[in-house]
Amino acid sequence: MKTNKTFGLAIKCALCALLSGALVGCVGYIDRPVPRQAYIPPPPPVYVAPPVVYAPAPPPVYVPPPVVQVAVVPGSVAIEIRAESDFYEPLDPYGRWEVVAGYGRCWIPARVESDWRPYSHGNWQRTDAGWYWASDEPWAWATYHYGRWDFSPQLGWYWMPQTQWAPAWVSWHEGGGYVGWAALQPSARVSFGGAVELNVALIAPRAFVFVEPRRFLEPVRPTTVVVNNTTIINKTVNITNIKVVNNTVINEGPRTQIIEQASGKKLQPVPVHELRRKHESAVIAAGVVPARATKQGNVHAAVPGTVTPPDAKIPVDAQRRAQESAAAAQAEAQKNARELANKNQAEAQRRASEAALKAQEEARIKARELEKSAQAESIQHAKDLQLKAQAEAQKNARELANRNQLEAQRRASEAALKAQEEARIKTREVEKSAQAESIQHAKDLQLKAQAEAQKNARELASRNQVEAQRRANEAALKAQEEARGRGQPAVRPGSEPLRGERGATNAVKKIQKKNREEQPPLPVNQPEAPKPSQ
Repeated sequence: MKTNKTFGLAIKCALCALLSGALVGCVGYIDRPVPRQAYIPPPPPVYVAPPVVYAPAPPPVYVPPPVVQVAVVPGSVAIEIRAESDFYEPLDPYGRWEVVAGYGRCWIPARVESDWRPYSHGNWQRTDAGWYWASDEPWAWATYHYGRWDFSPQLGWYWMPQTQWAPAWVSWHEGGGYVGWAALQPSARVSFGGAVELNVALIAPRAFVFVEPRRFLEPVRPTTVVVNNTTIINKTVNITNIKVVNNTVINEGPRTQIIEQASGKKLQPVPVHELRRKHESAVIAAGVVPARATKQGNVHAAVPGTVTPPDAKIPVDAQRRAQESAAAAQAEAQKNARELANKNQAEAQRRASEAALKAQEEARIKARELEKSAQAESIQHAKDLQLKAQAEAQKNARELANRNQLEAQRRASEAALKAQEEARIKTREVEKSAQAESIQHAKDLQLKAQAEAQKNARELASRNQVEAQRRANEAALKAQEEARGRGQPAVRPGSEPLRGERGATNAVKKIQKKNREEQPPLPVNQPEAPKPSQ
């Protein structure tokens, strides 16, 4: 009886020691990507005075750690990511981890095509939290619903892990007959008010994927989309609308009515938690996530092939309670750390916002002052430049006028000399032409005068001959008349003319000879034309 009592006291002492050790060793470790971690002091040790019982200590009882078996029921589990390190082991088989300057440890997918890009192999589904990206890629559960993507010429596409879940982290564009999306960069942050702050100009064209609205609900493949098209990007507008409501990220993109009209399909939004459990259950069942990332509602402990001794039942229960207490303390510490980190982040954001507003106001004031000073300086500078330009223009105008005057004089002199030369040449040509024309004219006049003289001579000879004949006839008639008056016989026609008639004929011939002698002789040689005066 005394032995049982002593054994019970020893067991109580062991329980107290285990509980005290669990409470003392309960320190919460938070692996979060925050600049500073809140330090939560451990709870003070609980000292339990052992009873004064002098009895030999029982031999130590070895209790093997329980083997936890996870029973996975589809649709009843969900992955819970508490730290970025939760992604390291599950994503190792599908890529490699590299440290990227400014971002820390990032994941790079392996065995992908050269033209591969995020959100280009899957399909969109409408949920009560916006558009949900579903993909058969084995890393889709993590890289499309947590974290951000970016591109490097050396590394290609890489993913920076973060712990906040969303249906999809994308920027939306719409217009020109296309709907497009692109993975958000790590610079996109969720503000304290719940809105997502991002600079769309930082997203490279290679990140965009475009489809026609009528094919938006169809499975998206790299061969069925339009990528890296700057013309389409310039025709679209940014319609990104990501916000956080009640700790739930809402990813709104193209309006449901537009997609329904274009595709001819009626959409019925699905609860987002059902899609999430559906895809994450398959991941958990495949064993790609640690068991601690699942819900514990279906977890039970068993040690296959062993039987727990009856005497070891109490220490096992104590150890289990100690572990539960440690887990509760750790969860509370993590909760307090998260709350403190959120408060510090909110305070830092508030201070940053105030500092930014103050800096903006100071910048505006400084800008106005600089603008006024610059305006005055610019006015004076403009006046100086105007005066300088006027003086320069006048100087240039005078120089140009002088150059133009000299050039005009030179050209006038050259034109005068050229005109004189042309006049001399023209004069010589005219003189030669006039001389030839005068010679030809003299020849023509000489020929014409000769012809006229010959004609006149013939006419005069004819007239003289007719006149002589007439006079001869008159003389003959007169002689006949006188002969009849003297009683001489008249001359008959055909008879020999009388002496008086012969005398008349001789007289006519004399007259013709005299006329020929009075006419000027015709020139034999052609006269030389006069030379023109020089």
